[in-house]
Amino acid sequence: MRVGIGYDIHRTKEGDHIYLGSRKIAAPFSLEGHSDADVLLHALTDAVLGALSDFDIGHYFPPSKEENKNRASRDFILFAAERMRMRGYKIENIDCNIICEAPKIAPVREEIRLALAKLLGITVDAISVKGRTNEKMGAIGEGKAIACQAIVLLG
Repeated sequence: MRVGIGYDIHRTKEGDHIYLGSRKIAAPFSLEGHSDADVLLHALTDAVLGALSDFDIGHYFPPSKEENKNRASRDFILFAAERMRMRGYKIENIDCNIICEAPKIAPVREEIRLALAKLLGITVDAISVKGRTNEKMGAIGEGKAIACQAIVLLG
């Protein structure tokens, strides 16, 4: 068994949607990022890579490389999942906290869980996605950023 933890944060910008777990979600803003800025997939990618004692997402997909501009974050997690499979592991379970004041996560929770299950080829009951606020404190609480924490257990 191997455990990994990942974290990501992105600033908000003018827009009307964000990506969470590869799903396009309506929001009162968009997120800044070199890729599609999917904080959940970025945190999850780092969690898988961390469980493997591997490099982080920035090592494999540096924002300085033009081919990563506007890239879909699903590429990142699929890359990490392939490295995991090559080492003989599989995902046992995932636990994620999406930290934001908006959008509300509860109404899209199942959609995100189903998308992650399909993307990773695991059962939805192995995936927890929770929304948390920052109690109006700091950049997240002021609606200037969204963060995500992810923990993964590999077996």
